[in-house]
Amino acid sequence: MSADNGGSGFFSGLLVGGAIGALAGVLFAPKAGKETRDGLMSESDEILNKAKSELEKLRNELGDLKEKVTSTMGRSTTTKPSDIAEERDFEESVSSVDEGSATKKSKKTK
Repeated sequence: MSADNGGSGFFSGLLVGGAIGALAGVLFAPKAGKETRDGLMSESDEILNKAKSELEKLRNELGDLKEKVTSTMGRSTTTKPSDIAEERDFEESVSSVDEGSATKKSKKTK
C-alpha cells in the first residue's frame, strides 16, 4: 500500500459513492420527478397561504390592541387627580379587607 496517493483515492471513492447514491435514489424513488416537484409546489403554496392568513390575523389583533392602548392612553391623560385619589382609596380599602380576612383565617388555624 502506498502511504501517499495524493488524495485521488478519496475523490474517486467520493465520485463512485455519489454515483451509487444517485442510482439508488432513481431506482427507489416512489414518484417521478415531475410528480414530486408538483407535489412540493402545491404543498409550498398551501403553506404560503396559511402563513399569509396567520399574518393577516396577527395584523388584525395588533390593530385591535393598538386601538385599546390608544384609547387607554387617551383616558389616562384626561384622568383628573381626584379620580386617581379615589381609585387609590378604593384599592387600599379592598386590600385592607383582604388583609383582615387573612388575619382571621390565620387565627382560626392556630
